Amino acid sequence: MAKRVVIIGGGVGGVSTAYNLRKLDANLDIKVVSGRPYFGFTPAFPHLAIGWRKFGDISTPLQPVLKRKNIDFINEDAEKIDPDANKVTLKSGKVLEYDYLVIATGPKLVFTEGQEENGYSVCTVDHALHLNKALEKFFEKPGPVVVGAKPGTSCFGPGYEFAFMLHYEAKKRGVRHKFPIHYITSEPFVGHLGLGGVGSSKRVMEDLMAERDIRPVVNVKVKKVEKDHVVYEDLNGKEYTVESSFAMIMPSFMGTDVVASAGDKVANPANKMVIVDKCFNNPTYRNIYGVGVVAAIPPVEQTPVPTGTPKTGQMIEGMALAIALNIVSDIRNSSERYMPTLAAICIADMGDDAAGFIAYPVIPPRAWTKQNRSKWMHWVKSGFEKYFLWKVKFGDVEPWFEKMGLEMMFNLHLVEPCADCSGLPGKQ
Repeated sequence: MAKRVVIIGGGVGGVSTAYNLRKLDANLDIKVVSGRPYFGFTPAFPHLAIGWRKFGDISTPLQPVLKRKNIDFINEDAEKIDPDANKVTLKSGKVLEYDYLVIATGPKLVFTEGQEENGYSVCTVDHALHLNKALEKFFEKPGPVVVGAKPGTSCFGPGYEFAFMLHYEAKKRGVRHKFPIHYITSEPFVGHLGLGGVGSSKRVMEDLMAERDIRPVVNVKVKKVEKDHVVYEDLNGKEYTVESSFAMIMPSFMGTDVVASAGDKVANPANKMVIVDKCFNNPTYRNIYGVGVVAAIPPVEQTPVPTGTPKTGQMIEGMALAIALNIVSDIRNSSERYMPTLAAICIADMGDDAAGFIAYPVIPPRAWTKQNRSKWMHWVKSGFEKYFLWKVKFGDVEPWFEKMGLEMMFNLHLVEPCADCSGLPGKQ
């Protein structure tokens, strides 16, 4: 009887794991469960918000592309995980039994007080489209803008991108001089990115903001979003108010309710993220894995205001490949285990140019870092967007030429053998 793998989530982590598993084993019974019927390319959500992309440009239906690889797609939300019985209960009440479970739900978004009523986000397709509608009205009557990140945010890139893109779009429309932009963040310095900085990222980001007259405020807690202002607090507990007619604050991330339903041996009691070891395997339930944003990775460093570790696409692809290799090794009674190398690759698009940063590995000490700011980086990001969607439609998320290219250009591998998977992910 074929082993049953249930994957909860149809984003980068879930789809990549499914494709890798099918590539490694043609006989596996693979089911992908997601309440969303489509795959959306998350890094393009800020572009969708600004109006530079349409939904169809950055998405593809999941059912037909998965079917081509003999992967079942269940368009339904998972509601409960019973790790002792190896069962997942769906919203409809249907129960799926599994031999292996991969949790790739993405995060539960935790917004700043008042943000859902008075502010905006770029973290989902719906949020980005809602923001875009409001932005058109904003340009008719511009006012002060606040972009930022609340305490515990682990994905800072979209915030920077939105601020830079907004500047570019407003400049094109001839209205940039009519409103200020404040960037208010939990980071200890501009360009920290939840990574402790990457090479000269501090200087690069400071220069970019100075050139665009974007005014940064760092090391603070965004407390509240009101209709006409944003409240933040400094390290001494003193509150400040900044005028705002349009606020986009990056939320913090927690594990989803379905992860929490699995209990404290699966869900980290602090943030409900999936507890994983170096190989992204749950230490208690060895047939459960966590991939993507929902996997619990410790912060790169302690900061005065809490910041989380970002999980970029490259990192998630590495997690997905390691998990697929480990599941197949386990099925074949092999002792071989793999862990992702966790290289963070981030490109902040600004409309006419872009800044790119690579940190390898994401958890210090690092072997190397690279950074680049140029007009061609803008086209690199646009090209990668189209390339990744092609990979999803094609059904192979690690084609041989991509693997060879990463090795030749950066000496970078998605995974490496692991003799001992115990311990925190990313730790040597």
